[in-house]
Amino acid sequence: MKLWSLLLLLFSSSVWATDLTIAAASSYRPLLTELADEFEQRENVSVRLVFGSSGKLATQIQHGAPYDLYFSADDSYIQHLQEEGYLSGKIITDGYGQLVLWSAKAGLLPESIEQLSEMKSVTLAIAQPRHAPFGKAAMRVLENHQLADAVEGQLVYAENVAQAAQMALSGAADMAFVAVSVLPFEARDDNQLLVLSLSDERLLKQSHAVLKRADDLNLAIQFSQFTQREEFNPLKRKHGLMPGNRAGASNE
Repeated sequence: MKLWSLLLLLFSSSVWATDLTIAAASSYRPLLTELADEFEQRENVSVRLVFGSSGKLATQIQHGAPYDLYFSADDSYIQHLQEEGYLSGKIITDGYGQLVLWSAKAGLLPESIEQLSEMKSVTLAIAQPRHAPFGKAAMRVLENHQLADAVEGQLVYAENVAQAAQMALSGAADMAFVAVSVLPFEARDDNQLLVLSLSDERLLKQSHAVLKRADDLNLAIQFSQFTQREEFNPLKRKHGLMPGNRAGASNE
């Protein structure tokens, strides 16, 4: 009986300690970490951030995960949740993610994506395209350049884009297809990354919405509105969230 009471107390405390629980794609980590910290200080509340691949988080929401807001790196996942009745209110477009090919190894990066066909010995980390938007976008780039078959044996799959970046950072892979937002600022040198333009910007349309099952709907809406303030536009650009990614699309 005492053990059950203790477990109940611990469970209750962990629930009460958090005012908002937010599910977000890994590419949102730097931005939302700063925004959540600022929101906590201004409103004297507690915010818990849960990061993962957009697809897996969407599946968790469909299975009743206790999230209050959902930030997706692929607009299709959040659209499906809306169609199925999981959202409260409209979908908010935050911006568009930037896909890059990145390497921690100096002098290894090709000058163009086409040169990958000549680099038979390198390994390429990529987030699992089945549920990770940046992995799906990377595969689209490879397919559009007729490279998908050529590099198939060189691909190393990660659960999400942050893990793909970690593989390249640790040396487990030579290069990685990642969101520029997950890279440390000191690793964003032009010699270390190759920006990959997308002809279909919807692939990396970053959006969020309040979930209908939110414990405190008003607070969830308040956080959503907080993230939309113009004062945070420079912060969004700093963390790789851009107004659009059509520029250079003809290169794909």
